[in-house]
Amino acid sequence: MTLFFISLLAMALVVFLLSIGVIFKKNGRFPSTHVGGNKAMQQRGISCHTSQHKEAQRHQTLAERLAASQD
Repeated sequence: MTLFFISLLAMALVVFLLSIGVIFKKNGRFPSTHVGGNKAMQQRGISCHTSQHKEAQRHQTLAERLAASQD
């Protein structure tokens, strides 16, 4: 039981230390880990799966999809 409480205390400490920037900064936020929020990925033209799926659904035929990929 002692090991459980030590582990629980350690986990609480880790969560607190990871959230210090969010808690104490004026407009603190957790960093975006989403592919769409990554500037390097945006420069390469890579987007998230959801965005790519929506783009694919806009085109009705294979010919339209191929024409769009040529642009």
